[in-house]
Amino acid sequence: IWLDGTNRLWRAVILQALLDSAGHSKSINPSWPDWKHKQVKKEALDWLLHDNEDFPMVCVYATVPEVAVRKLAKKIARGDANAKKLLIEWRDIFSKQIKETKNGVEV
Repeated sequence: IWLDGTNRLWRAVILQALLDSAGHSKSINPSWPDWKHKQVKKEALDWLLHDNEDFPMVCVYATVPEVAVRKLAKKIARGDANAKKLLIEWRDIFSKQIKETKNGVEV
């Protein structure tokens, strides 16, 4: 699927929020105190689950269904292991697409 730079940017915003909501900020920022990780996780979940202004527009810009992202966020919030696995798979696919684009290969 061909995505332009705008789609990729907004998908990265959603992906980062999902990763933060799953508690993955610890691996990226291990020096942060625990309270900071909890705050980032809470803010990400609040945005993913309750924001009705910016979040829907970000989904439009990212060309991803708002309902699907919120559904995944709810599963992550409940600690669903399959949802967290899916999130990591999406992160890896997204990373691969970015690398292939940088190398001049359209995905």
